[in-house]
Amino acid sequence: MTGIAVDSRQVRPGDLFVAQRGARSDGLAFVPEARARGAVAACSAVPLAELPTIVVADPRGAVPRLAATLYRHPARQLRLVGITGTLGKTSTALLVQSALAAGGARVGVIGSLGVRVQGRVADTGMTTPDAPAIHRALRRMVDLGVTTAVMEVTSHGIALRRVAGLTFALGALTNLVPDEHLDFHGTSEHYLRTKARFFDMLEEGAPLVVNHDDRAVRRLAEEAGVAGRRPVVTVSAQGDPEAAAAVTGLRCDAVGSAFALEIRTPLPRMDGGVLEPVAIPLVLPVLGIHQVANAALAAVTTLLAGGTATGVTESAAELSPIRRRMETVRQASPIVLDDTVGNPRALEQVFESIRPIPHHGLRIAFGIRGSRGAEINHRLAAALARLLLEARSPTLLVVTASEDTAGPRDRVEADERDAVLGVLRERGVAFEYEPALEKAVGRVLEGGSDGDLVLLLGAQGMDRAAGIARTLLDGGR
Repeated sequence: MTGIAVDSRQVRPGDLFVAQRGARSDGLAFVPEARARGAVAACSAVPLAELPTIVVADPRGAVPRLAATLYRHPARQLRLVGITGTLGKTSTALLVQSALAAGGARVGVIGSLGVRVQGRVADTGMTTPDAPAIHRALRRMVDLGVTTAVMEVTSHGIALRRVAGLTFALGALTNLVPDEHLDFHGTSEHYLRTKARFFDMLEEGAPLVVNHDDRAVRRLAEEAGVAGRRPVVTVSAQGDPEAAAAVTGLRCDAVGSAFALEIRTPLPRMDGGVLEPVAIPLVLPVLGIHQVANAALAAVTTLLAGGTATGVTESAAELSPIRRRMETVRQASPIVLDDTVGNPRALEQVFESIRPIPHHGLRIAFGIRGSRGAEINHRLAAALARLLLEARSPTLLVVTASEDTAGPRDRVEADERDAVLGVLRERGVAFEYEPALEKAVGRVLEGGSDGDLVLLLGAQGMDRAAGIARTLLDGGR
């Protein structure tokens, strides 16, 4: 047996196909296709005539155990660092990886930007991929000499048991937006309960690094009784004196930020040692106040994982912007920034981050969030309206459904469009509606002055906006 597949379209010759029941279909219906593609066995709730079958009551629950066994339990040979939260997981994970590597460790990452190990990147299509992809990646890391794996752990990954059976030697919780992913979880309570299951995935006595400034984080940790079971290391980007580690002397401008990270009390390291109090200077060459919080959390996580202060400082200074996370599309005036805002908190972070950037007016292309429901779009539009009214800057707002670029997973439905446009009208916000993304981007770029700030804001449907802007700014070349 060469591999495991839970999607019949991904079966390769020699694979075991797991026929699990999904929200919309039953895997049993795809057994013939899996067999035609070369599956040599199956895992199912019932015996199959077509293939030798491992019969289990819960095929989905069996996938992680099957994958771990097939790939010879690679997680047992690695130190796993798990990073969860609503926002900032990717930035935090990549900074932890680079900072640990700068200190001499061999590190791999599994996250929204794929599997990253020794300079190579393999796309998985998901922030937390399915269990076979996870264990296959961990096996590859072990074979390449990696000793520490950093993993983004999503609520989907927990709920769908993609990470079942894994235990983390160190955990980090960036922040929580309780009403995120309601299209999947249904209620904010279910989302938070799912996130809380991450605490049970930590090894006994493993430290948990948390964002002290986020009230939802503090409340969830308190309700779960985390402090009674393991060390909880609090990090404050706002300099809260009660936090174990805090940002001080913060200075921000249009090119980034500089600050000191103060470790105020001895902290337990992942290897059982102690991190003594220290102050570490950090310079971040990326935009965004939220990046300060991510960097502070990542720095503490790195130090507890065995990294060095020098490695943290060096890696922070070399940090590259992540695509569509306050990405600078154009530095010359007019400045053009691109961000994949997916919820009101992310919108607030964008507007907070642009305050130090001198500008006369705002020109915004705002993409409706497709295939995520009317509710999230209603809340996004309400937040945008409030932020624009508070900014009091001359603004051109062009709303788009990205009909020319959105795929099936991001196509805007009529109720989603109406939710956004209706809220903006109700709040008295002037806007133009342009169904096509290319025309929307062109509209915000044309006729502006050198002192304007152009924002390309929206989730996956806006993924091609930056490329369109670059082409238009280069004169179509």
